Amino acid sequence: MDINERISLFYQEYKADYEAARLAESRGNLEGARKLYRQAALDLCEMANLETGETRRQRTLHAEQVLEKAKSLSEPQQKTIDAASAPRAAAQAAQGGGEDDNPWQSEGIPDTTFDDVVGMEDVKELIRTRIIDQFRYPELYKAYGLRGGTGILLFGLPGTGKTTVARAIAHEIGAPLYTVLLSDVLNKWVGESEKRIRQLFDKARQTETALIFFDDFDVLGMERQDDGNHNNKIIVELINQMDGFRENKNTLILLAASNKPWMIDSALMRPGRFEHHIYVPLANHDARKLLVQKTLGGVPTEPDLDLDRVSDLMTGYNGADIVSVVKSAKYRAVTRSKAQGDRILPVSLEDFTIAADEHKSSVKPGDIEQLRRYAIQRGIELPDEM
Repeated sequence: MDINERISLFYQEYKADYEAARLAESRGNLEGARKLYRQAALDLCEMANLETGETRRQRTLHAEQVLEKAKSLSEPQQKTIDAASAPRAAAQAAQGGGEDDNPWQSEGIPDTTFDDVVGMEDVKELIRTRIIDQFRYPELYKAYGLRGGTGILLFGLPGTGKTTVARAIAHEIGAPLYTVLLSDVLNKWVGESEKRIRQLFDKARQTETALIFFDDFDVLGMERQDDGNHNNKIIVELINQMDGFRENKNTLILLAASNKPWMIDSALMRPGRFEHHIYVPLANHDARKLLVQKTLGGVPTEPDLDLDRVSDLMTGYNGADIVSVVKSAKYRAVTRSKAQGDRILPVSLEDFTIAADEHKSSVKPGDIEQLRRYAIQRGIELPDEM
């Protein structure tokens, strides 16, 4: 397949993701829309990676605009400014910072725990060994020279719960979490993006332990080109900061999530950086059942509802897809109940069958094949059921 054919393929994927995002947004599924808009931005970045000159620049700008759209669907932060402080706040914003000129703030220690991560027992065990137990058994790890910060890449198909895993890790080690999106870093002014990266690490170094989580890292850490692209300087600054974290007085855990890890600059994958790769899989049969049960909550269901059959209906679905199907099945039960004079009717297998037929899996076969090729190159074994 030549470059033009690959660009055309990514463009078709972009159109499909963008239209699906708009549909999800119109239906009120803001979380699903946000993820789809971000995936559409990644499709644009894939195209930009194959293009040059002005076309590449315009494609990158378009990706930034789509990411901004995704960010606009996030829950608004509950912050207010009283009338007396508004002029000072506006002046600080115009100057590019607050009182300490550092815009980064952690969200504190998340409430998310490993109980919120459905299934993935192998992933959890690997994370306990690589990260969490360093804090529980520090002397044991020190004896084996495994003390200090860690860089881990969580990779897998979209919607598999990588962000939830990151939040649970921060909870388990009691570390404030800094979540980094591309739109938090990119700035059109020369040198400003690199400054924001430095400010991020400076802020995280102010606490005894901190966790920095880079979401959609395939965009921020995209492989460098020879055309002096702005992203090249961001990667250099990232490398400088990552190489320095081993000398910190505190402990920094660096996590990154990626749907397309083959796009990431190879220099970021070297020892001392994101050297550990953990595959976050699609939910298997049992995990799908647990997720269905959890999403159903305490709503009434048919007494003989066969959750094994429900799980089979969603083979190959990611977590976001499964949640959407369960919600759709609930809405169908509501519609039937209204038709019966508001009598509460249980969610049925037929509700799930129709909902699963309406909400096809968003997982792309092409992404599965690329992930398998990437895993083979790095000697990582993937399960038969992705």
